[in-house]
Amino acid sequence: MSEYELPDIQKKALHNWIMLNIAPQKAPNKNYTSYALKNLFEQSPDGFFITNKQFKEAMVRCDFVPVNKNKLNWEFRISLKSPGSK
Repeated sequence: MSEYELPDIQKKALHNWIMLNIAPQKAPNKNYTSYALKNLFEQSPDGFFITNKQFKEAMVRCDFVPVNKNKLNWEFRISLKSPGSK
């Protein structure tokens, strides 16, 4: 397992959190970069520590495309849809 891989149970928990809390939208959301979203996940009841890279990879696996992959903290075309994620 590489340093960026997560165990399957953690991958599933992260995927579920993303799918329950994040919705696609047309405009980029500059308020919630990958780093901010990772912190929201970590603070959630089922959250745990992950790296920014692990979170970015999870977003891509959930079909969210970054606005600019060359930035350290990616922006996505998303909105937060769950009151528990704010």
